[in-house]
Amino acid sequence: MENTEDRSNLKMNIGALSKIISEKLNVYEDIIKNYIFSSISLCVARNNEMKKEIDKIYMNDKLKYYNIAVNSTCINHIIITQGTLEQEIYARRALGVLLVAESDSGIRSKILKILRKYYPIIYSSVKRRDKEKLKNKYIKMDIATRNIEARFDAAIYFYFATYISYEMVDQGFIISILNDIEEFEFSSMINQNIEIELEKYKSEIQEIKTLIKREYGQIFSYKDIVRHGKAFIRDSGNYLEDILITNKLNINHIFSDSEFINIDKIILSYVRSSKNETKEILITKVISGIFMQSLINEYKNVRIMYFKNNGEARDHELTSLETKYRYIENENNRLKLKINDLNKEKVLYDKSLYNEINKLNNVHKLELKDMEEKIKYLEKKLDDEKTLRNHIQYLRDDKEKLNSSKNLEDFIQANKIIVIGGDKEWRRKFRIKYPEIRTLDGFNENFDLNILNSSDYIFFYTKYMNHSTFYKAMNFIKFNQCKFGYIGKTNMDLVEQEMIETISKYEDISDET
Repeated sequence: MENTEDRSNLKMNIGALSKIISEKLNVYEDIIKNYIFSSISLCVARNNEMKKEIDKIYMNDKLKYYNIAVNSTCINHIIITQGTLEQEIYARRALGVLLVAESDSGIRSKILKILRKYYPIIYSSVKRRDKEKLKNKYIKMDIATRNIEARFDAAIYFYFATYISYEMVDQGFIISILNDIEEFEFSSMINQNIEIELEKYKSEIQEIKTLIKREYGQIFSYKDIVRHGKAFIRDSGNYLEDILITNKLNINHIFSDSEFINIDKIILSYVRSSKNETKEILITKVISGIFMQSLINEYKNVRIMYFKNNGEARDHELTSLETKYRYIENENNRLKLKINDLNKEKVLYDKSLYNEINKLNNVHKLELKDMEEKIKYLEKKLDDEKTLRNHIQYLRDDKEKLNSSKNLEDFIQANKIIVIGGDKEWRRKFRIKYPEIRTLDGFNENFDLNILNSSDYIFFYTKYMNHSTFYKAMNFIKFNQCKFGYIGKTNMDLVEQEMIETISKYEDISDET
């Protein structure tokens, strides 16, 4: 605590201070915080005047305080639940106010004012760092009262110290408070784990159960007692039943669900508190324990039922449902607006889409019309082309007929023709048939060019010719722009036809020009 961070740099409250201390002591921070809050809450609930003032704050916004209380880890702390049902009710309310005050300075100021009013000595001790008045107060109390009040006072002291001057309070007193917390949380019988305790005293419990069964038979509920064969056991049961009847309570009704009691827990209490007693005293205590445990069970059931079904719980549940309903309603309205917006967008989109489709359709129609016109134009061109082709073919046919009606003799008379190439035998036969046509060996590259100069048509038989002869003749032809052609056939008639077609082609060109 001596090295605690400067207050100006820290938003101090019970939770924050508990965390600082817990880190130094290496304990769970909720242990300190819950102990302080639950102790102050029960302290408020035990003071009729103080609880009225706290309750007045609570009623200003009870759902807020109720919500924070029931959702805290402190709500079921053993200190809060160990009082009467009425005290627990008001302690829960006080807890809600204390928890809100952790972050609400206005509520915290009201609480400090109320605590100062009812605990002036503690406030003065914290403010002046002087415990003398507190010591004098405790000297006047008996031990039992002092033990109870000192624990409550310690929690109030801790609360004042947190919000007044936690760095400057009596460190020894704070340490003693922490020691009390440690003793309560880890050593107090009320916080012991019953299952561990049952296991710890298992052999002693079993020994007593065996003794009871051997001497008195099975006793597990109030019915086993009031119907027992031994008179003194029935009398003990009847005595306790009579006390209930005197208070207008029928044992058969209030204990109707208590057919079986965990006898081990009752015997555990006997083992931990009694030594070397007679079996008669033992059975009497067990009988009393069964009745007490039945009453305790009923009280706990009533307590659970009350806190589950009281007005505040119902209000809390109703508020939660209303909150959910409002959320769903708002969400529904939001979705409706969203749907309306989407519908509007859809209408605009549909309209835009319709216009776009129409625009595209119009463009498509224009393109289609244009394509149809182009197709018609191309079809007309195709028809014209077919007509022209037919006409050309007709002319060709006429020409072929005309050419076929001609023979080479008709052209020889008017033109000087020379054939270059061809094998020797072919040239011999050709000269025999057409002595007017000169032939030249295709492999004689040294021929006289004057031979070509006097020729009107020069034909190449390229199958029987070397390159030198061909290029020599071709160069002459190009230079002098001579008329020439090629012979590709061997058959004499076909050769004649080739020569006729070549000569006719040149004559047609000449006619056109």
